[in-house]
Amino acid sequence: MSSTPSRNPLPRRDHRPGLTRATPISTYRLQINGEFGFDAAAAVVPYLAELGVSHLYLSPILEPEPGSTHGYDVVDHDALNSEAGGREAFERLSDAARAAGLGIIVDIVPNHMTVPQETYLNSQLWDVLRHGRASQYADWFDVDWEAEDFKILMPILGADLDTALTNGELAVAHDGGADSTETVLRYYDHELPVRPGTESLDLPALVDAQAYRLAHWEDGQTDLNYRRFFDVTTLQAVRVEEDDIFDATHELLLELYREGRIDGFRIDHPDGLADPGGYLGRLAHRTGNAWVVVEKILEGHEELMPQWACAGTTGYDALLRVQQVLTDPTGTETLDAMWAEIAAPERVDLGDVIIAAKLQVVEEVQAAEVNRLLRLVERVLPDTDLEAARRALTALLVSMDRYRAYLVAGQRPARSQLVVLAQAEGRARDRLDAGDHPVLGQITQLARGGRPAGGLSDPDAHEAIAEFVTRFQQTCGPVMAKGIEDT
Repeated sequence: MSSTPSRNPLPRRDHRPGLTRATPISTYRLQINGEFGFDAAAAVVPYLAELGVSHLYLSPILEPEPGSTHGYDVVDHDALNSEAGGREAFERLSDAARAAGLGIIVDIVPNHMTVPQETYLNSQLWDVLRHGRASQYADWFDVDWEAEDFKILMPILGADLDTALTNGELAVAHDGGADSTETVLRYYDHELPVRPGTESLDLPALVDAQAYRLAHWEDGQTDLNYRRFFDVTTLQAVRVEEDDIFDATHELLLELYREGRIDGFRIDHPDGLADPGGYLGRLAHRTGNAWVVVEKILEGHEELMPQWACAGTTGYDALLRVQQVLTDPTGTETLDAMWAEIAAPERVDLGDVIIAAKLQVVEEVQAAEVNRLLRLVERVLPDTDLEAARRALTALLVSMDRYRAYLVAGQRPARSQLVVLAQAEGRARDRLDAGDHPVLGQITQLARGGRPAGGLSDPDAHEAIAEFVTRFQQTCGPVMAKGIEDT
């Protein structure tokens, strides 16, 4: 069979944004924060209108951690950035833009919320840390509860826990929380809730009785039991694939859209979501097909999934081509000569550097995520050699040539999606000893959503297979990003 990928057999893109709003022609990005708030943005609207801009494109506008300069560290989905002026100031900006004939596009961060040092600022996380699995918000966050005996790992310490206790770095206080009346556990600038009924315990017992386990910050690389944004432990993943969580995290933005104060959305990091296509479909349904673009990096000849309910990407792919037009090709010789000098005398090949970087990401930066995948493998293949499975899984992750194949658990994959995995498997085979090839086949079958040879067929195994499909793809993205973009 030819190794050349076939054309994507999925339907051609037929999504069309709703016709009730003007389609953006040119946008101007404004970074909203405490230094440049909504009123400051309103002040430049006349200039931008004269410039010929059709829409303002705003960085995230929901309430971030205090002092945030970027807004991607959301703590409250029910409020607009207070340091930027809050809702009243945003409405003044909206009125000014509308009067000038400009629309507003807003950045949405669906993948994660921040883990602030003063954890009560994130009220959902505060409740989960206080009550654990019994919290009404326990399902908000993508936590592997069983991995830490139904506790959340909090890798915030500068030393191991015993040392922190011995040095008196942990203390109980009774003036914490949002209203400064709660009993809390403090570690320098970090403030954590205390489980009800444990307030009177001595300090070591109190620490042990919480719904979280304190650990050295380095332990987060291998033992972290919640999904995060890439390798940023303070950005904890949110499960917006659940309808009620989607609604709770999007209610305010959708209200502003219905009021005509927002005209479209830019979706940050869709590749982190459990089902990017499902998310976009839900957003389109809630908005009547709003104009939406996704922050999606297309690799090589990769095409955007045609059935996604969006107008396209944010334009990284177009920007690449524009930059090529504006770049003097004769400079290639100079850059090649510089690379040869840097790589000499080893004569390092760039492709080898990329593979080495991706391997380092899998083994170090994404170690906790890989360990979580291996726990799923063990649920389906309890008799497998886990070290062989680790080698095979590592090779498959390193061999992916794009952020993910976009398989959806429980849905039949398209041939083009299977080709992506098959080609990755072929490259992985070349990196493994022959003895690991059988387990590589099993791992790849799991990634396809199938039961591998020798795998269990009970309900728990079926659940583990479905989860593996999703988590494998959520891990591919960080390997690509940290292994190539950061290299």
